[in-house]
Amino acid sequence: MNDSLRRLWRWVRWPLTLLALGFIVLVAWRLKLLYEQDDTNAAVAAIHANRLTQEDVFGDLPPEPNEAENNATLAGIDSNNNGIRDDVERAIYFKYQESAKAAAPAFQYAKALQMEFTRVYNSETLVAVIQEEGRGYSCVYGREEEVENLVFNTEMRKKFREDIREKFMTSYKSLNEEDCDIIL
Repeated sequence: MNDSLRRLWRWVRWPLTLLALGFIVLVAWRLKLLYEQDDTNAAVAAIHANRLTQEDVFGDLPPEPNEAENNATLAGIDSNNNGIRDDVERAIYFKYQESAKAAAPAFQYAKALQMEFTRVYNSETLVAVIQEEGRGYSCVYGREEEVENLVFNTEMRKKFREDIREKFMTSYKSLNEEDCDIIL
């Protein structure tokens, strides 16, 4: 009897071991997916919470960035960490320095466009950024192409935009929120 149990165990232990290992792998994979979803949800919430502030409009102007350094990376230089690339911020400021009412929407739209370089890593984050861009687009209405040309001012930046949209684009709906972060 003891011999038959040993032979039976020899045949049963490998399938049981494989089933146990498979179960462990599936649990680990599911935990990874849940962690990634939590990370994505936090990133989407941060994107939607990233609003233009009075300081962004009326704060100190950053120094003129070195053009070669600024264009060496997609995100460029943002020395005051307000989410608007310094060269874009300066261009908007000098174009609309007489009117904060005109500058604020341009800053908001530029800030949303800049997030394509810094916040997008999957479909959900792309949708959140595009929704914020839609708010900014509605706010800056009529001058959107001008701001887009400032943000997407190199072939590398234009190609990156095309690539992430091709890679991550999915259907989405617009936000039902106030378009302009600051109404002057």
